[in-house]
Amino acid sequence: MLFIWLLYYCFSGLVYSEISQNSVNLNTILTPQTIEPKLPPLEIAPADQLTEDKSWTRQQLQKLWTERESIGHTPIYKFTLPARENVQIVFKNETGTKSGSLKHRYAWALVTWALIEGYIKQNTPVFEASSGNTAASLAYMCKLIGVKFTAIVPDTIEDVKTEHITQWGASVIKVPIAERLVRARKFAEDHNGFFMNQFGNSFLAEEFHESGNYQFESTNMFHEMVNQLNDGNLNGEKLLVPKYFVHAAGTGGTITSIGRYIKKYMINTQVVLADTEFSVYWDYVIHSQFTNVSGNSLWVPPGMAGIGYSPDSPAIKGQTTSLDAAVIDRALKIPDLASTAAMQVMRKHGINGGTSTGVNFVAALHLAAQDTSKDGFMIATILADSGDNYETSYFNRTWIQENFKDPDSLRSYDCWQEAIENALKLGIDPLSSNECKIRKNSGVKKA
Repeated sequence: MLFIWLLYYCFSGLVYSEISQNSVNLNTILTPQTIEPKLPPLEIAPADQLTEDKSWTRQQLQKLWTERESIGHTPIYKFTLPARENVQIVFKNETGTKSGSLKHRYAWALVTWALIEGYIKQNTPVFEASSGNTAASLAYMCKLIGVKFTAIVPDTIEDVKTEHITQWGASVIKVPIAERLVRARKFAEDHNGFFMNQFGNSFLAEEFHESGNYQFESTNMFHEMVNQLNDGNLNGEKLLVPKYFVHAAGTGGTITSIGRYIKKYMINTQVVLADTEFSVYWDYVIHSQFTNVSGNSLWVPPGMAGIGYSPDSPAIKGQTTSLDAAVIDRALKIPDLASTAAMQVMRKHGINGGTSTGVNFVAALHLAAQDTSKDGFMIATILADSGDNYETSYFNRTWIQENFKDPDSLRSYDCWQEAIENALKLGIDPLSSNECKIRKNSGVKKA
């Protein structure tokens, strides 16, 4: 036995010695090798050649700049709080655009970006996931430049929004809300098209909201608002600016664009995110959560159409959302039934706004009540789309009872209306009401 062991030891040593002498790396023998790709030949200098012809792109950009000029500066509307006459809510009214919402200038920026980057060419079909307003505006812009557009929308979309999309010659595909992004991307791949992905790409298109002093003007919305508040005089000693800017987020592109503008120019305005009840954006901004997990299981329909974020996927900046938490100073979470009630209250007071405006209005009243400063101030927000889009849904009591699925939903809705009216008359915080039942969800943290 000892002899066999010595023989094995000697043989092993000879093999190792032979390998060492021939400088063979054992790792080379035991591990698979990376196969280098075959290099293409390098062009020999000197060389001179034009790239692909860009005349079509230039023609479409000219159309878009003509469109941008026609948009002009949308009007502002000042609403003075009855209980505090030195406090005003200033609405930037985007409902009068050709496609009917805030998303008109937004779609303009997205299409401009996609053309310049070469994603949209003469025969490129465009696909997008949307709750309705962005799709209608993109349909308009795509018709303007002569390319086909298909909108992938939630199967719960209001009929009037579908009509707004198809009136510009676009196609509509309805899918469950949580499948919009995946299905839109797949449709684009299958049809050799371009998936716009407003959720991930709107922050890339932001630069087109501000063109400096060039002859083609496209100013940031907040710049427009400050300009209007100061009657065009931006060189005065004391510039009049809002103390707060408050807005809800869908993709997050608008509030991020405005937030970056405010931070860049050091404007003394607090940027406030108004989030919906079962959206993950509040937790995304405050706790950096839901960046690697979806909030789908925590989502409770119907939500507030077009805003908030939950069912699609994790919130990843530059991929599935354009909301930049770094430019947000404060975040509020607003009960959905309170926002729905606010739409009705606003209409009674002459403001015909949609879902995001309802959220913004409750948030603005909360900020006004919380700020006990004796000095007057302004709270700026956006009238993003018309309440006419929601006649059969958020303004319809039967729809509210059926879709909020709480046996007590109508009593809660009526209670919120009373709380918001009292906030206007007395200056109290509408969110301080304990009488208005808030719908509960097992996944929501208790206060």
